[in-house]
Amino acid sequence: MIDLERILGSLDKVRRSGKNYVACCPVHGDNNPSMSIKEAEDKVLMYCHACGAKGPEIVQALGMKPDVLFDKPFKTEYDRHWLLNKKADWDDTMLMMAHETLSQGKTISYNDYKEIKQSLARREQRRKLRLPILFNMDIAL
Repeated sequence: MIDLERILGSLDKVRRSGKNYVACCPVHGDNNPSMSIKEAEDKVLMYCHACGAKGPEIVQALGMKPDVLFDKPFKTEYDRHWLLNKKADWDDTMLMMAHETLSQGKTISYNDYKEIKQSLARREQRRKLRLPILFNMDIAL
């Protein structure tokens, strides 16, 4: 929930500047107001023109959570398969390189072979879970 009054009350040398506010930045220990504060539709926008700090960094320096900047609470979706998805690009690259190497009649080192086997196992897990697979070519090792 936006708590602009609480934020402004925690800052030094706050003053109005048109529809917005300026204040001293708590991130770098400002003495002259160099930070802009603007209340938008469903959030508070903050930016320090001296050090480049943005809203979350600024409210953290004030000892607050970033939730005070937004009208609605954060909703984070838990992805049970985040590691499989994170490794997908690596796996696809490894498999494409292995396919290219084998199609040229070259051999693969034992360490690369172990990496490729792990990539194939993760790809098979993604296939069983119906997660997206970009490189869909089977490689016989």
